Order: sequence, then structure tokens, then C-alpha cells
Amino acid sequence: MDFSFPSFSQRLYGASSSQLMKTDVKETDKDYTLRTAERFRMHGAEVRFDEVFAGERFAAGAVICKREELFAGIDLIVVLGGDGSILRAAEYALMCDVPLLGINFGRVGYMAELEKHEITLIDRIYSGDYTIQNRMTMQAEKETPEGTVLLADSVLNEVAVGRGAYPKCIDLRLSADDCVVRTIRADGVVFATPTGSSAYSMAAGGCVVDPTLECICVTPVCPISRYACPFVFSGATVLELANIDDRAPHVDVTCDGTEPMPLFLGERLVIRRSPKTLKMLKIKHAGFFSVLNAKLSEYELKN
Repeated sequence: MDFSFPSFSQRLYGASSSQLMKTDVKETDKDYTLRTAERFRMHGAEVRFDEVFAGERFAAGAVICKREELFAGIDLIVVLGGDGSILRAAEYALMCDVPLLGINFGRVGYMAELEKHEITLIDRIYSGDYTIQNRMTMQAEKETPEGTVLLADSVLNEVAVGRGAYPKCIDLRLSADDCVVRTIRADGVVFATPTGSSAYSMAAGGCVVDPTLECICVTPVCPISRYACPFVFSGATVLELANIDDRAPHVDVTCDGTEPMPLFLGERLVIRRSPKTLKMLKIKHAGFFSVLNAKLSEYELKN
């Protein structure tokens, strides 16, 4: 959906990082939050904050709302935090079908569009110098003898299957469109969207994919066989992962870092493209891979 800020009522939801509620947070982060809110208000926008931030100086001049009132009629969600904060805010952006703008307050911030010192670039939104980038999400279901259970309807990063507390490798069977691809003995398997391909999947040896593509990356985690290579499937493919391990009590399934859910022997995890698409607001003109290279280099220097 195309949109133009001049025709908007310009109601913004400011989702600050949970770090801002900690006593050890740097005052400079609160300063940047205040400057961000002021930058939007300078252009006539109504800025909203969750009531948990009432009394914080960065919320001065903003509309303080209860959670159930925050998202009524908003035009943009702005999240200040790291990738974890952006993942959580994405749930609300998908629910409201509005764009999301991430400003990095974390350590790396692969998913953030702006850094703290780039707040003045917000002005580009009001001159029309921006684009909307659509990001594919995935749907995860569990098929059991009792029926199908929906685990998540809009996974932005990854669905991770792991051995949990079980101390040995687990046996899993991967299928694509009802055709067996291979049996995998490993610590787990990661199903990643293009957006999530630069996260856990990359760390496990998977390929990095342009986030504007529509595909599903499947990466074994620490496989026994060196031939258990990563796979990339079309976004139209329906993938299944069956738990065929009769030794482990169950394997764990985690969607975007949420609490793990069990997948018992004989049950199948079904992964497919979700009809929901996340709209990411893009202001800078740098390409994805140049940004990724800069982020990786910065992270390596810090560690």
C-alpha cells in the first residue's frame, strides 16, 4: 500500500526499548528518544507512548495511551531499540498494517533503518524521500494426531527447531511439497525468511539472502553429515519437518525467539509463506549488503 505523509493525520506510536525502563540505562538514550519525538512533532505529527512511560522526560509532549488505545488510527510505528525490540514491534505493525521504522539503540541492529545520530534523516519522510520495503513472513503449524495447531501466523525472522535439554543429536525428516528432501541428524534446523537469513541461520552456516526476495532458507544446525547442506526454497513451497527421533522425549520449536513449544515423535512442523507482509520504512539509500558489511565489521571490532 502506497502512502503519503502529507495526506496523513500523522499519528505515530513511539515504541521505546524496554532498556529505557532499567535504572542503569544511559541518560543519552533518553535524550535521543526525546529528540526523535520532537523531530516528528516539528512536522505536526501526534506522537504516542505507552502508559508505562508516563513520567519519563522523553515522553513530555506526547500523548500517553493505554495499550488497547495505542494503535487506533496510527500511521507509523517507530521503535527505538535493538533487533529484539523491532521483532516485538513488528507484531503490532502487522496487526495494524502500517509501516515500521527502526532506530538502533542496541548493539548491532541489523533490522534498524537509522542509527541514533541519524535522527535528522526523519525529515526525508516529509519531503517524500522514502520507500516502503515489503518483507515476507512465515506461518508455522504443528500437525498432531488430534489435528492442526497454529504456532505463529507471521514469523519475521526464523522458526528454530532444537534438541532442547536432550544431550544428543536429533533425527528429523525434511520434506518439500510432500517430497522427502532428506533426513537430517543434527542439533536442530532453522527455517528463515530472507529478513532472518542474516540472523541465527547465518550463524549456523546458512546463506544470506536479499530481504526483498520471497523464499525460505533451511539451515541444519551442527549436522553430523557434511552433506547436510543449507537449502533455499521458493516462497510458494510448503515445507514439513517430521520428528522421527524415538530417543528424545520431544524437540523444541521456537518462533522469533518466543517460548519453545514441544514437537513430539510422529508430529510434523509445517512451514509456509504467510499472507501477511511487513512494511519497512526505508529512508537511507544504502543497499542491503553494504549495510550488512558495515554492521558485521562494526560488530567484529566491538568483540
